[in-house]
Amino acid sequence: MHTDNPGLLAPSEATLVMFATDMDPETRKLVHVTYGAQGNGKRRIISIGTDAAHTDAVVAADEPWADSPGLKGVTSPLMTIPVPGRDLVDGGSEHYLFWHDEGTKQLKYRTVRTVHGTPYTITPVTDDRAVSAHWEALKDVVWPVTSMPVPGRQGVDGRNESYLFHYDTEGRLWYSTISIGHHADHTDRADHADHTDALVTEARPVADWWQASLKGIGQLMEIHPVPGRQNAGGASEFYVFHQDGRPGTARKLTYRRIAVGTDAEHADTLVTEDRPVADWWSTSLKGVA
Repeated sequence: MHTDNPGLLAPSEATLVMFATDMDPETRKLVHVTYGAQGNGKRRIISIGTDAAHTDAVVAADEPWADSPGLKGVTSPLMTIPVPGRDLVDGGSEHYLFWHDEGTKQLKYRTVRTVHGTPYTITPVTDDRAVSAHWEALKDVVWPVTSMPVPGRQGVDGRNESYLFHYDTEGRLWYSTISIGHHADHTDRADHADHTDALVTEARPVADWWQASLKGIGQLMEIHPVPGRQNAGGASEFYVFHQDGRPGTARKLTYRRIAVGTDAEHADTLVTEDRPVADWWSTSLKGVA
């Protein structure tokens, strides 16, 4: 995907996508981690504990993402959004997987299903479709990088709301608020009648609206919920992974923890300042850059 900012990595150069395969609030959360560059992309399964230390571990070692049926043909995965009402169903969960087709230069998506037990397979539920034709809420989005569930706005009036973070062609980071409707039957998959999306809040500059928690962030790569810290004490916490590289220095994958309120104001705060992933996730994310 083209950007006029030479400081940004294109999706074909580096990607990091993390999405849950199950959640047990008493023990741990299993997470698919897809990372790497086009032609050398890998996938592993990790776990993150709900304990105070959020103990992490590798559950399944790296394999090429192309070996997974649900990721076959994907050149540059960008982000996932859970399919409303399709998590923890019949031993699996469904996600919308958004990716950039390096051949056609199109933003596409497919629905995939993850199995919660060994061998943790990812299988396709729908074929690839053009985002421009099926997602009204994303019609002006150029380069989506991650989404975050809006705290306190899941399952309200039959819809889930998400913050969608995306870059424009000049490398500026924006966010929009979108909603996706629940459809309990999910029967009409052939013509994609299983979701209705809407734009709740038009794109706003992250630099203006997330000053408390995302100030000084490098290239945003992924935002992931902190297990055991969702809707806790009036806020939900998230890991924010980003590429921190100053001029003349090597890039390094860094993370911070932030919190977002569950009330109508959704005030954001910084919980933990930036830390190197290589030092703090040395068990589960070793080698991920």
